[in-house]
Order: sequence, then C-alpha cells, then structure tokens
Amino acid sequence: MKNNRLSKIYQLFCSIQWIIILLILLFFPACSHGDISHKDLNHLFILLLVLFIACIFILLIQGNKRLQQMSSIKQELDSKSKELIQARAELLEKENVRIINLSNEDDLRKMSFFQTEIYLKIKDISNDEEGKKMTREDWIALEKELNNIYDNFAVRLKSCCEQISETELHVCYLLKAGFSVTSISKIIGRTKSAVSMCRRRLLEKINGCDCPAADLDDFISTI
Repeated sequence: MKNNRLSKIYQLFCSIQWIIILLILLFFPACSHGDISHKDLNHLFILLLVLFIACIFILLIQGNKRLQQMSSIKQELDSKSKELIQARAELLEKENVRIINLSNEDDLRKMSFFQTEIYLKIKDISNDEEGKKMTREDWIALEKELNNIYDNFAVRLKSCCEQISETELHVCYLLKAGFSVTSISKIIGRTKSAVSMCRRRLLEKINGCDCPAADLDDFISTI
C-alpha cells in the first residue's frame, strides 16, 4: 500500500512537471517579446505551486481515508477471527466432553457386563482344558445380556444381516464380549483357522447387506 501511495505521488509530480514545461513553452515566447511581465510569471508559478500543494493535500487525505478503511477492515476481520477461534474452541470442548462421556458410558457398560454370571461362565469355559461347551441356554443368556447392556445389540446385528448363521452369530456375540480368536475357537469347539474363515465369510455377508464394513471388529464395536 505504501508503494502504491508513492507511485501516485510520483505520477502527480510528473503531471505537474509536464504542466509547468507546457506553460513555459507557451508563455516563454510571449515573455521574450515583452507581452507578459515577470510579475505575471511569478503569479503563474505561485498558482502552480498552490495547485501542486493542493494536489498533494488531496492525495494525503485520500491515502489517510484508505488507511482508516483498511484499519477498520482489519479490526473487523480480527474480531471475526477471534469469534471463529472461540466458537471452534467451544465446539471442540463440547466434542471432547461428549467423547469422554461416551467413553465413560462404554467403560461402565463393559464393567457391568464383565460382572455378569454368563460372562464369568464363558470366561471359565475359555480357560478350561477339559473341553467344556456352552449350552443353548448359555447362548440365550449371553444374547439377553448383550441386548440389555449394548442397546439391543443382537437385534440390530440380525437386522443388519438376516443371512447370518447361528455359528456366525455366536462368533459375533463373543467378539462383542471381548474374546480373542483363540478363546472363541475353544468356546465354540472349532480351530482358529475355522474361526478366521468364519470371520471372513461373515464380513462378506455383511458387505452384501445394507451395513457394509471394512473390518469386522470395527463393525461389531459400532453396533
């Protein structure tokens, strides 16, 4: 902006210089012949000087107005920027609080589930070396607890993929309960490779339904 002002002043100087040269060229012949007195020339140069000063004054006033406008715009932008930063900070704080609350709720649900009778029984089965199996009543009890603690988990799972088999359903229940593939293989009496194959087949079924997912564990954790 400073360079722009200097450029305008320079242009004004050049314009006045050319005006002075033009006037000299016009009036010099008349002055040499005595048609115009030196007093008249003095008056002319005084007039040009006043004109020059007036132009500089006008230019400075315009520049000052421009500076005031730019300052006002800058203050307005700074104010809006501060408001935007404050709004983002408040939004981030609310989001952090929401995440913390959700994390606390999820932790409480897990703690509550880990203390249930059916979970403790499944935990014993996963650690048992004698090949204990879950009964039909155990699976029903597990489904009921998962529905109670995780907002109808089994119901929403079945609605996402109606083609899911009973074994695949049991694998999903155990994944939601936090058991590893190794533990799941012992609980349902299958090899780890069979459980892994079941997981892949289940993911293919889910992707063929209305609830596509890139990863089975992520899918289970979100429903």
